Amino acid sequence: MGVSITIIRTMITQDGSLVAPRTIFRRFKAKMKTHFLGCSAFFLLSTLAAGAGPETVAELVQRSLRAEFFAGSSTRIRARLVLTGKDGKSQDRAFSAWGKRDENGQRRTLVRFESPASVEGVSFLMSQRAAEPDEQYLYLPKFKSTRRIGGASERQSSFMGSDFSYADLERKDVRDATYEVLGDETVAGKPCAHVIARPRAASAYSRVELWIRRADAVALRIAMFDADGALLKTTVTRRVRVVDGEPVIVESRTENARTGHVTELVVEEVTRADNLDDAFFSPASLAR
Repeated sequence: MGVSITIIRTMITQDGSLVAPRTIFRRFKAKMKTHFLGCSAFFLLSTLAAGAGPETVAELVQRSLRAEFFAGSSTRIRARLVLTGKDGKSQDRAFSAWGKRDENGQRRTLVRFESPASVEGVSFLMSQRAAEPDEQYLYLPKFKSTRRIGGASERQSSFMGSDFSYADLERKDVRDATYEVLGDETVAGKPCAHVIARPRAASAYSRVELWIRRADAVALRIAMFDADGALLKTTVTRRVRVVDGEPVIVESRTENARTGHVTELVVEEVTRADNLDDAFFSPASLAR
């Protein structure tokens, strides 16, 4: 009986000495605490290094919008719109555009058309608003007047004869929407997330479908569907450039499924424009 009690109350260490189990437990507990703290620190550092977690679909969509030429931050572009009718006849419209983001991430864009002579001097200003409708102004040199693009019907009209409406330039149909991921699909040999955006507010579109390239969040294809669910327009990205580490769409093709009309956007030059002040993006500056 005495031998049994001794075995229960004592343990033999590697050097042959006897140690009570309570002492062993305290030592074990201290080692485990140290080990736990070390593991916790490791996992904390790993989490910080990896980021807050996987990107949400909303974040992916918002990131894709930054690749569009109207989304530039402190940039200037020289570009042209190539407008082609169903009869195959085309016309070019050259323009320069400046973009800037404020501290809240809202962007302002000013566009000035340079040719042909029929549109030379026409200028367009757009300022994003987070909780309000975006502001849009159009300057017409022929009348020496600046007018605000107002109601819903006017915003659905064509921008300079293109297949973009004034509302399309705002991108509210995608910016302020609910999102659904249908899965991954391959577009032009690249893995893409197939996302459906359903506008929260009244819109010409019942839904907008985007195929967003996983590698850099560039939307390689966008399909816009009318209020009845029929395909209305499709935009295909043809070429992308990296500017200051960010992808920028520099060539795209938009086709109207109803009319067969096509608008090609070709960006010929992208440069930084860091010295743009707020006064540059004002209705008063459009006439300059």
